[in-house]
Amino acid sequence: MKRSCHCIQSKQWTASASLLLLWCTVAAVSIFYPTAAFINTEMMMLRVVSRRSSYTHHLSRSTYAPTIFSTRQSSSSPSHSEAASAQVATLLDPYEILRDLKFDKIPLPNKLSPTSLESFTKCHQAFFFQYILKLKPDPPMTPELARGIICHKALEDVFELAPPQRTLVNLQNLFRKEWSSLRGDRESNNSVTQTKEYNAESYDSLFRIVNDHDDDDDVLSNESSPFDINAEIDWGQSSLQLLKNYYELEDPRNVTPLMREMWVNAKFPTEDDSFIVRGKIDRIDLISSNSGAILSIIDYKTGKKPHFKYATATNERIGNEQFWKMKVYALILWKMILQTETLEQRQRQESEEVGKTVDYRYGLSWELRQKLLQSLGYENEQQAPKWTELLTLESLRLMYLTSHLDDMAANYDTPPDAPVGEAKCLDFSLNEFMSVLDQTENEVISIQKQIKELVDMQDPKAWHHCNWKYCNCHEMRDR
Repeated sequence: MKRSCHCIQSKQWTASASLLLLWCTVAAVSIFYPTAAFINTEMMMLRVVSRRSSYTHHLSRSTYAPTIFSTRQSSSSPSHSEAASAQVATLLDPYEILRDLKFDKIPLPNKLSPTSLESFTKCHQAFFFQYILKLKPDPPMTPELARGIICHKALEDVFELAPPQRTLVNLQNLFRKEWSSLRGDRESNNSVTQTKEYNAESYDSLFRIVNDHDDDDDVLSNESSPFDINAEIDWGQSSLQLLKNYYELEDPRNVTPLMREMWVNAKFPTEDDSFIVRGKIDRIDLISSNSGAILSIIDYKTGKKPHFKYATATNERIGNEQFWKMKVYALILWKMILQTETLEQRQRQESEEVGKTVDYRYGLSWELRQKLLQSLGYENEQQAPKWTELLTLESLRLMYLTSHLDDMAANYDTPPDAPVGEAKCLDFSLNEFMSVLDQTENEVISIQKQIKELVDMQDPKAWHHCNWKYCNCHEMRDR
């Protein structure tokens, strides 16, 4: 009897080890090999699971589901709104909230991004939670966010290759390489990350198989929960399809960006002249002309293109909202050009004075200035005209790598059962870019004034929430 039990345990251990090895194999194949290999390896794994089913207890999809990214609510538990109401009084006590931040009052942020400014226009409370109290969504990482980060990294790195090497296969391999480094060796809990915004634990929470009866907080802290390899495969295939869609918009072998993933920052006029807006532009292209250089700002979007299926006025509003952040980036870039011109003029005037230095923190970087001069055929800045005479902002472009399948304007020849929609570009002309930038600057200054007015009130309840059910204010209100 003991020997029989020992044999069964041995078979169970062998089966478990075999399954673990197959999980690793599938994960590796899903990263480094094409889609066909994903499917073949997955089928091999399922056949082995079937053979070992008499010795092992494997997870059933009917009782387990990857629900780590959704909020479960029992019928016997209080509703979300009731829980929020019960905790909102404690949450909105400024001294209780800010004690961990070591502030005795609500601070006024002096550095914001275009994304945070846009967040304020949509929901004051979500802005208050995320950008003043520094609360983050839980979990901080989602498959959609991970896809966007890694696709952006691949689209940046592909231009490090020589033009003939910028093929679709190499672009997709760059995605696989980045995801491989971020997911790490999950079976030994050895995750690696190359981003500053999100740590390894954030990526490690992706694709966990969670018992539907477990508490969410326990699940998020349970590092031993297995991974849903099928969900990871589906996510990987759809991500690679987005990169394939990119090649429908342009061929990177014929493109040479001026700058990629470029940080920009500028000061805006306020009472104490200390308000700074900073962010990162995905790509800046340069078009040479007889009159100078034309700059175009490009932003990659892994989310779906807006579906312009409403009334004309509504569609125009949606389109303007999509380009608002891009206008802010264009404004910051132009402010940097103006600052560079001012600094260089001051440098010429003070060139004979010893010890004088020019602060380019809010001007164009040395690298960008040299690239511009080289592209336009100038040996140095003394030979070139003023930057404002040399450079012009012409257009903003949003590159959406997918679209809604029922959007016939984008998917006129796409089958309805396609995994993702077609790619599509949205362009915004800056023919009269100075008037557009002036209007955008007034809007940015107005937003900063509204933020300051709310901060001066020192009342957290003054930051009202919105009614959009997908807003972060609903998720973080009861934390």
